[in-house]
Amino acid sequence: MKNLEIIIERELLKTIKKTITQAPKEIIDSLKSSLDRENSDVAIAQLEMMLENFAYGAENEIPICQDTGVLNFFIELGANFPIISNFKNIINKCVRNATNSIPLRGNSVDPITNENPENNLGINVPPIYLEIIENDEHLKITVLAKGGGAENISKLFMLNPSEGLQTFQNKIIESIKEAGGMPCPPIILGIGIGGDATICMKLAKKALLRPLNDRHKREDVAKMELEILEKINSLQIGPMGLGGKTTALDVHIEIAMRHPASFPVGLIVQCYSHRYCYFKINKKGEVIDAV
Repeated sequence: MKNLEIIIERELLKTIKKTITQAPKEIIDSLKSSLDRENSDVAIAQLEMMLENFAYGAENEIPICQDTGVLNFFIELGANFPIISNFKNIINKCVRNATNSIPLRGNSVDPITNENPENNLGINVPPIYLEIIENDEHLKITVLAKGGGAENISKLFMLNPSEGLQTFQNKIIESIKEAGGMPCPPIILGIGIGGDATICMKLAKKALLRPLNDRHKREDVAKMELEILEKINSLQIGPMGLGGKTTALDVHIEIAMRHPASFPVGLIVQCYSHRYCYFKINKKGEVIDAV
């Protein structure tokens, strides 16, 4: 068990560093594709600078954004994987080490005293989400860095259930229109529909982990994803809010059953510097997948 913990710690620290210093290939490819669609010199210049920034960060192994964000950890634990009770301790140790070694900006501040321990740790942070996967013997940990600018655009809508399905898209479009360049577009939208006030927000954040252009398996939900994406890009907010055709790179929706009297919708926005990576190991501690 101890050896397994050492492997998890080693791979997690590597994954945190990769998350902060390297943009996912899908994001780089999407920004390059956006260059071909843009006819605004300003938009093209912004996209080129984003790509240049990503290349510089990866080459020099330094953060690709000065806001290294709040690190979110999504644990998918196979029911047949050897149970490890101290995931929180392992994660906290890795966050502390990463803060010093990468380095990370200290982004955990006491909400009452404003004190900053400068280690990205503290009361109820970092956020950790645990999901048990039935009939599975693997462990997968995904690291998602959430910057403050995009996070500030997050919204919870508690809509009238009789008209929620017809009105939620307008609520989201208005939110993005009002935000303008604040979330550092082009953005990725995670949307959670249904559940309750807590579940829909969690689903919205989890939706960000789906690769770009990976549509929802339900055709009706996938259709809504594309509709919202088209409407957002028609706003012409453009890269960094300076105008252009590329305001959003993608929209992902996740759903849950809801109470008949409620129609909750959660919105979580991610900036162009969409930073997430994961690793997956089997119960022998062998890495079988990593991005």
